[in-house]
Amino acid sequence: SLPVTVSRTVAASDPFYLTNTDIRADALPGLRRPHATNTAYTFAARHIRRSPRLLSRILIDPLSLSGAFNTGGSRSELAQATGSAYGLNLDWTLVPAARTLRFAGVNLRLNPSTLNFRSGFSATDAQRFTFTVPIPRIDDTLPPSLSKTRLWRNSGRVDLLPLTGLQLSVEAVSTRDLRDYGDSTTMGRLLREERETFLGKDVGVETQRSLTSSFNLTPRVLGWLRPRFAALSGFTFTRDPNARQPVRTNGDSAGEFRVPAAFNNTRRVDLGGQLDLGGLAKSILGDSSRLASLFTRIAPLDLAFGRQRGSSFNLATDLPGLGYRLGFGNMDAFRTVNGQLATSAVENKIFSAGSGLTLGLGLRATATFRQTDNVAWTLRSDEQVPLRSHTQDWPSGQVGWTLTPSKQGVGKFIPRIAAQVTYRKSQTKVEQPTFESGRSVVTHTTDEALNPSLSLTLLGGLLVTTDWARAQGDRLAAGSLFRSERNAQNTTLSFSFKPPGGGVGRWRSNIRTNAGYTVTANTTCLQSAAAAGCVPYVDSRQAQAQLTMDTDLPSNMGAGLQMAYVLNEERQTNRKISQFVITAFVQLSTSVGQLK
Repeated sequence: SLPVTVSRTVAASDPFYLTNTDIRADALPGLRRPHATNTAYTFAARHIRRSPRLLSRILIDPLSLSGAFNTGGSRSELAQATGSAYGLNLDWTLVPAARTLRFAGVNLRLNPSTLNFRSGFSATDAQRFTFTVPIPRIDDTLPPSLSKTRLWRNSGRVDLLPLTGLQLSVEAVSTRDLRDYGDSTTMGRLLREERETFLGKDVGVETQRSLTSSFNLTPRVLGWLRPRFAALSGFTFTRDPNARQPVRTNGDSAGEFRVPAAFNNTRRVDLGGQLDLGGLAKSILGDSSRLASLFTRIAPLDLAFGRQRGSSFNLATDLPGLGYRLGFGNMDAFRTVNGQLATSAVENKIFSAGSGLTLGLGLRATATFRQTDNVAWTLRSDEQVPLRSHTQDWPSGQVGWTLTPSKQGVGKFIPRIAAQVTYRKSQTKVEQPTFESGRSVVTHTTDEALNPSLSLTLLGGLLVTTDWARAQGDRLAAGSLFRSERNAQNTTLSFSFKPPGGGVGRWRSNIRTNAGYTVTANTTCLQSAAAAGCVPYVDSRQAQAQLTMDTDLPSNMGAGLQMAYVLNEERQTNRKISQFVITAFVQLSTSVGQLK
């Protein structure tokens, strides 16, 4: 299969006036008129008929070749640019049939599930000329801006599925710069020394390398127990051939010159599982047990623990060891590599738990617990300074109630009732060292939020919703207490009705109506260590009432009316502003033309 695509685009314009002026364009002979062209060629080739021989099915059938070439240019009154880009990619992707071995009652897959290799070459050439006047002159051309890239990128990936519920994958990517930077500069000479050859051909300098690995385990232990484990690691190495100054090995002024490089790695480990108490009770007591049926009202308990470590190094000289690239070792191995301190490093631990309960009569409740411990190291002079934080979200939960009353009673007037209450409390402690040795600044923050809401569906399609939100936060820093409080209440009434007289002509659409009222208040006060009370310095209030009515007119028209009243009050500055807005609109949608 060899599809080939060719496309060409030409765009031009003949302006009447010079851009941003009132000068006639036809009065300027030789004016550079806007013009743009683009030509693109693409092709792809692959073997679509299954080969009869095994060797051909392994080597030829998985192969595919693709390429693209683009060239174009653009011209304006004061600039002209041309450029071209082309690339060629060779892909080999093999999905072999599973080869399994029965061992201890378990099917063990011996071969990979997927093998992939890709090699691609890409290049770009571009130049841009800038002019001082819109008419060509010999002395008005500024030095052009040139751009040129030559890259060779290779990648490989292996996926393994040795057991059911076990997945492993490893992917490596390498990018090489094939450009010749000359020998007139120190950087150019260093790049020439680091160039390599492959099969007798110059393959340039490696500028990027990445290694990613993942391990996922979700075994099927029991029907009521579902554990999980995941480990991810990602390493990236970058060498900068366009850096202005080289670096020396080990920071020694007499060490060898090297091209500046940077590398980083992130490793994450997640361990968790779900415990279904209802399933456990049924397996012990039986499906018909009343006690087991009570346990089925409890949602599965989900427990999770995650730990993430990462670090980044700047102005490095060489690749780190294999242990760092694979993410092995403790936190000290992330903070220091070959005697060099990391520019930044972080360790984050998260523990969470959550479950729910169905109480009956439409009542349900959920609760979650979350605790986070974070340590971030920052390079300050010749030492790493830790910034520690601890956050705990508890209690945190939600209670909801949904009821559909019987139509023989209250359901005649209130077909549906929905209510919900959410509460969350979060406490955070941040410890940051100062420039004085042995001293640190500790900040405590406490946030509480309570959000009840109620929704009633009344007779005739009338919908009433109301919610109230209250949030309070305390922040203790340097002996001073910052206390903030926010209260908000919102009520909305929605309904629709037929126009008076049943409408005019073909107008039979209902009038949709929404009425709402919102009140918010934000206050913040400061209590210093020596003060007895909290002194307010922010007291902002807002009240808003709004009525919106809209409908669909015959054919393709719509109309509506909106009225709103807004009152803003800034009590700390003794300022009050009120607004009353009336908006009427008509919307018309139409199309002109004829389809043939």
